[in-house]
Amino acid sequence: MSDISIPVEFTSDEKGYYDRQCPNEKCEYFFKIHMEDWKEKVSDEQVFCPMCGHTATSDQWYTHDQIEAIQEIAASYAQSYISNELDKMFGKMARSMRGNKYVQITYKPGKKISFVNNPIGQRPEWELEITCEKCQTRYSVIGSAYFCPCCGHNAVERVFNESLDTVQKMIESIEDIYSTFEKSYGKDKAESMCRSMIEGTLGDIVSAFQKYAEEIYKQIMPTKKVRVNDFQIIEKGSNLFKEVTGKGYDSWLSHGEIEDINMLFQQRHIIEHNNGLIDERYIQNSGDISYRAGQRVIVKNQDAMRLLRYVRKLSDGLSKLGDL
Repeated sequence: MSDISIPVEFTSDEKGYYDRQCPNEKCEYFFKIHMEDWKEKVSDEQVFCPMCGHTATSDQWYTHDQIEAIQEIAASYAQSYISNELDKMFGKMARSMRGNKYVQITYKPGKKISFVNNPIGQRPEWELEITCEKCQTRYSVIGSAYFCPCCGHNAVERVFNESLDTVQKMIESIEDIYSTFEKSYGKDKAESMCRSMIEGTLGDIVSAFQKYAEEIYKQIMPTKKVRVNDFQIIEKGSNLFKEVTGKGYDSWLSHGEIEDINMLFQQRHIIEHNNGLIDERYIQNSGDISYRAGQRVIVKNQDAMRLLRYVRKLSDGLSKLGDL
């Protein structure tokens, strides 16, 4: 039996998008890409996952639902094909035996099995639509995306702003979050969980800024290597930019703001690496004399909002140095 090719048709959602899923088993991120761009722009050799950056050939990106639908189409074709072939074989055999007085074969065909090959549809459209600033490919995601599925471009500024927006919305919603937790876990657990979330925002903000500053610096000095944590340290990050551009963080923040953001960066460090317990090194590096060694740092909503404001001011200034 020769190879059989079964045509499979896909229809887009109402906005023209086509469902795709990352083939990396550790990710399996679900996203949409405009069907026209998938056909006209995306390479057969390489497609990028918007979440993890995994690359694979274009035939590897079917969703689980699409694979199931394709398997159903193939099974329908196989059943229809086998049924038709059996009808032909036994019908021919019965006709060939009509004149044989020793052997009589009677064959009555069963109910015909039809081949069902309906177009495969997509999930309902999503709100967030992104156009790659480099290749203009249109794609749609829920939440965040870091890479263009067509060219792999990392939209650092957009991702940075989305990360900060997410943190800000969480801080602004903390009372509602507390109420939800209280109903499910009680007051003590709700208080502890919300406090941990607010403390965690410092790490989220610093991490987002670090990646953003690294990318800006890389655009200015593509051949110079910096240490992973250089932009987690205010003085060091500021000096790196000042050395190559003449502008440090004090170009956009006042002296008091520089001292405050340095203290908040140091609080992030002590929370992540010492469970929030103050030591002499923290006091020395932060200049924060409101604590003594052995106490635990306290982070309030307004502290996180202040840090957000500072890094937004810095990113606005840094963006003019790089070519984003």
